[in-house]
Amino acid sequence: MNPLATCPSNWRMKRISLPLGLAILAFALLQSQAAEIHVAPGGNDTAPGTVAQPVGSLTRAQKLIREQPASAGEPRTIVLHNGSWLIIAPLKFGPEDSGVTWRAAEPGKAIISGGRELKGWKVNADASWSLTVPGVADGRFFFRELFANSRRAIRARTPNEGYFRVERAGADRRTSFSFKAGEVKRVPDMDQVELGFLHDWSITRVGVKSVDETTSTLTTMENIGSSAAQFAIDHFEPHPRFYLENSASYLDAPGEWFLDRKTGVLGYRPLPGESPESTTAVVPVATQLINVQGEPGKPVRGLRFDGIHFEHCAWQIPARGYAEGQATYHEPRAADGGDLRGRVPAAISFELAEGCVVSGARISQLGGGGISFGSRTKGCVLKESIVTDISGNGIFIGEDGSRTVEGRTWWQSKPDEAATGNVVENCLIERCGQQFSGAVGIWVGFTQGTIVRENEIRDLPYTGVSLGWMWNPTPTPSGNNLVEANNIHHVMQVLSDGGGIYTLGRQPGTVLRGNRIHDIPVNLGNAESNGLFIDEGSTDLVIEDNVIYNLDRSPLRFHQAGVNQVRNNLLVVKDGVPHIRYNSTPEPNIQQAGNVIAKESERQP
Repeated sequence: MNPLATCPSNWRMKRISLPLGLAILAFALLQSQAAEIHVAPGGNDTAPGTVAQPVGSLTRAQKLIREQPASAGEPRTIVLHNGSWLIIAPLKFGPEDSGVTWRAAEPGKAIISGGRELKGWKVNADASWSLTVPGVADGRFFFRELFANSRRAIRARTPNEGYFRVERAGADRRTSFSFKAGEVKRVPDMDQVELGFLHDWSITRVGVKSVDETTSTLTTMENIGSSAAQFAIDHFEPHPRFYLENSASYLDAPGEWFLDRKTGVLGYRPLPGESPESTTAVVPVATQLINVQGEPGKPVRGLRFDGIHFEHCAWQIPARGYAEGQATYHEPRAADGGDLRGRVPAAISFELAEGCVVSGARISQLGGGGISFGSRTKGCVLKESIVTDISGNGIFIGEDGSRTVEGRTWWQSKPDEAATGNVVENCLIERCGQQFSGAVGIWVGFTQGTIVRENEIRDLPYTGVSLGWMWNPTPTPSGNNLVEANNIHHVMQVLSDGGGIYTLGRQPGTVLRGNRIHDIPVNLGNAESNGLFIDEGSTDLVIEDNVIYNLDRSPLRFHQAGVNQVRNNLLVVKDGVPHIRYNSTPEPNIQQAGNVIAKESERQP
């Protein structure tokens, strides 16, 4: 007799269906395992990529995950186990990588680095260190950054602190100037020296041709400043700041380094407590780390990077020097005389991408910019990440007008191609502009619906958030952007004519709301540094519920601005400082309601 015959039918159904359920679950688990590739330092690229048998290279892991079927709703994951991957070329991602998650097995313990460790220090009689770097003397390799124990070392400079001041510009106001007698010395390796020259909101870096100590005159290899007239040596102020870098003679302070291009010898003066055995010295080699590039009509969708650190990326200035216009856009000064501006590139770049996410990242120690959600990106997110120690801009959103479609700038021909709905939230952005002082924390170009929310933005030489890229009220695709609830402080630490937030152009529907902006010093250049600088063409903005305090100049400044709403802000001012500065802006354009003006002297700590 069949014992099941006397059992309740529902019990029999459970007994019969249980093995089938287990089989389905087992199959699902197998499928899930098949779509998860593990990669670890020391892994074997002939291995299957399981937890027990991980592959060793990121490119092999990527190849294996691409071979897995991209079933609807099924996750495909690459797990990076603890360790570092040193790359010399960027990891490239296309539409076939859509839906893949790259995640650290332990957040923060997986590092993708474009660097190269230097070893073999010799301790010299004067307690400095030196080593010969292969490839430098024969012109195959050069670097502008050295990181010692994850700290950006100082490229040997004079003066060690602060700046020199120009006494008087030369006749052409571009290629020479005089300095205070005795301040600048001619050095034997003058052909390797680089001038850093500060304009109000930008920097020039250019080679030095000669120093005449008799006449106290310095002459440069190329023009100082980009081609626009305002970048003449003495346009903004009669005595602008400058400094000199990269001579063996300047290697005189702890933490400084100098690379001799002729001999390939790297010199370094250690900080107290450092020894060759305890110091890890890394220089950047790769010129990009991550390149995500979709295709027209076929974007990269849903690619994720979770908990991974990205470090060390190189960018060399143009051969004829770095002439910055604004926010790291500069003139390459091509041999054919072209002067179109390009920007310092990002180490991590997304273009033609939708719904991609970078979270829990640390993006640091870079010779160029940080991360870009650029051309034709939609709904991409950077969140809960740290962007720090960057030579250029920390974050780029959108693009400028240089791309053309059908013979016109893209935003005229195809305004629907504007970057849309990208988000930066809950991040720390700091110490950008380490080489290129005109850099900003977050640059937002022509975009729709960009959200910059609940970030801390601090310790920058220039502006915190730059929003817009049109110097007049011409309608563009820019609008409906939101900069909200950010803590922006200790910006404008080097340059002038910017602010915690800086805007350009007509941006209907754009709101600057609930930000806390504070600790902005007096400008050292000609123009003011402000909490909010609403610059040329800025129109249709709503500025509300912000708290701005501990500034030496006005909390708000408007320059050639259109009609904007300013309401319910707390603006704390010092004695004798107006809460709003109007520069060529009719006061009725700024429609105010409910603002509270307080004295800094009365503010509670």
